[in-house]
Order: sequence, then structure tokens, then C-alpha cells
Amino acid sequence: MDYHVHSTQSYDGRSSMFEICQKAVELGIAEIGFSEHVDFDPVDWGFGFFDYTRYSSEIERTREFFKDRLVIRKGIEIDYQQSFEEKIKTWLREKQFDFTIGSVHYLNHVIISRQTAEEENLEERYNTYLEEVSKSIESGLFDVVGHFDLLGRYIGNGVSELEDFCCKKKKMILRRIREKKIFLEVNTKALREGYGDTIPSRRIIDQYIEDGGKLISLGSDAHSAKEIGSGIKGVLDYLSQHTEGQVELLFERKDDS
Repeated sequence: MDYHVHSTQSYDGRSSMFEICQKAVELGIAEIGFSEHVDFDPVDWGFGFFDYTRYSSEIERTREFFKDRLVIRKGIEIDYQQSFEEKIKTWLREKQFDFTIGSVHYLNHVIISRQTAEEENLEERYNTYLEEVSKSIESGLFDVVGHFDLLGRYIGNGVSELEDFCCKKKKMILRRIREKKIFLEVNTKALREGYGDTIPSRRIIDQYIEDGGKLISLGSDAHSAKEIGSGIKGVLDYLSQHTEGQVELLFERKDDS
């Protein structure tokens, strides 16, 4: 399965839904979840691009074509900033999605990037990032926390004292994810980009599981057909070795026993 996929229904998608689904079938993927971008900050390049009616129509056509060969989920990835929370809530009203991903991409209207990690006030920026993620969780708007610790990807292991500073807050966030019964996404995009780990890192995944976290969503964050499913098998193998079957994946149905 791959539950974080962008087609040309997203402003930065490079393959059509049909092309993506065709590739998924070729790879033997059983389920795919489109999670097109919707952005509320006018500074974002994708602001105003997403069209719900167009997206819904293409999902239905694609489902009809690939029925009996591929399960296609209709999701959305919402760029969360607390200042837009009411707009997000209003926008979601009367729209139907199989799942919603809440992702923090911006801090005070500035996109998170490698440059963010090089700023002198990095400790303050990291703290702001974690606070925004916390607010997204408390909003109750999302089924999945998207690529948690995105800023940490750019920092890597070079600022251990900052990691120590943020450790308690990260543990608190993981606890709230568990308590709110939201799925923690394991995003494999950073593996393709040469960062050597998933987002969140395996260290954070281990912490989540050790403290009783069980709900996990898997996504490649693919923006083209050639990226579909990349890294997912490795994560599944890792989870099977470290969780003793206790993890429940998004859309997985287990009996009460």
C-alpha cells in the first residue's frame, strides 16, 4: 500500500492518476491513496490550484477503470498553519475524503527548507515547528500526522544538543498522537532524496512503538508514477521485525480478538 501520493491534481504532481495507478498495478501494489495538496497560504505556489469537483470526478473515473485490480482511496494532504485553522475547518465541511493528512510545511508563512535549519535562531524555529504540529493534532481535523519532524530531516545528527532540547516535546507529541488515536505517518520521501532515514526517523518510530503507539500510515510522498511505493517494503520489513505484529496500518481491519 501507499497512502501518500500526488498526481497532476496537485500543483507539483508530474503524473496523471491513470499513469500512477497503472504503475501501481504493475508493481503489485494492492491499495493506493491519493493525497493531493490543498494550500491555504497565499504565499504557496499551489494556492488556489486544487479543485475538489475535478479531483472527485477523476477519482471516480479511475476507480471504475481499475476496479478489481486496485483499491483507490480518496485522500487529501492539508498544509496546516494554526492561523488558517478555521478556514480549513470550513473548507472540509461537506467534502468527503477517505482520509485526511495534516502536514506542517510553513513556519510563520515561510516554507521549511534546508535554509531554515541554517538559521541562527534554529532553537526557536524548531520549537515553533513542534508547537504547530501539536496544534494540528489538537485541531481534530486530521486522521494522519504527515511527515512528523520534517525540520529534523534537514538538521540531521549535527545538532545533538538541539535534539535533546526538543526530546521532551517530541515525546509529548507522540503521546497526544496515541491518545487522540491518530495515525503516525512513516514517509519514505527522504530515503529517495539521500537523507538515509524516513520521516520521522526510525528513532522516533521506535519511541512511538515502545510507548504503546500502534497506528501507522505508510506513504512514499510520490509526485510521479516512477516514485510509487518506493521504500515501503523496507519500512514494512522494519515494522514486522520491531513490533511483533502489534502495529495497525491505515485501513487495515483487525478483529476484536
